[in-house]
Amino acid sequence: MLEPDSIPRGAGVIGDAPVEEAFPPNSSPATRGRARVLQNVAAAVIFAVVIASLVWFFASPSAGAETSQAVSLKATASGPPPHLGKPASDFRAAGLDGSPVELSAYRGHPVWITFWATWCPPCRAEAPDIQAAYEQYKDQGLIVLAVNFAEDPATVRDYVGRLGLTFTVVEDPTTDVAALYRVNGLPAHFFIDSDGVLRDWKMGALGPKTMQEELGKILARPGGTPPGQ
Repeated sequence: MLEPDSIPRGAGVIGDAPVEEAFPPNSSPATRGRARVLQNVAAAVIFAVVIASLVWFFASPSAGAETSQAVSLKATASGPPPHLGKPASDFRAAGLDGSPVELSAYRGHPVWITFWATWCPPCRAEAPDIQAAYEQYKDQGLIVLAVNFAEDPATVRDYVGRLGLTFTVVEDPTTDVAALYRVNGLPAHFFIDSDGVLRDWKMGALGPKTMQEELGKILARPGGTPPGQ
């Protein structure tokens, strides 16, 4: 093993072996300059990747958690499955207050159907954003039908009251409505225009930006002008 005083000037040490520095003494200034530029570029790229990853993680509607919860239907699927560009399947169920809710009764209004449950973490995460979007666009005729997945009405009423949710909550104790829409995970979202046509659907939790994009597809005025413009 070389003694410290015997290691040539300009060398470093890895373990017990001397190695040359990154820039040998005889390298030209241009070579050293190009090497430094490449190092700076590599560092900038790594930094950008880290920042982008952090932004994506914290912008996720349920950062650090699953965005969908698998469910098992009690009912058997019947009727045609949802199809983009086709009329949405009609259904009749009871609202949380006991009043009848029928999808076809809202013809002429854009309708957002969301399937959810109080025990579903991603559903809870997005609930305030759904309420905010409803408050923003209810004057433009938006109807939100939040179809609860087979829970006790008392539990749902307590949850809705604590969060101050004011959109329409629909009971689905037998999961007939969920089966009609082929829902196999919560939350699930279906966006229906004022003509009753299904324009899009999304599985899993949505962030505010995605909600705005989806609502723009069903709230757009004639000529394609997005809402709020």
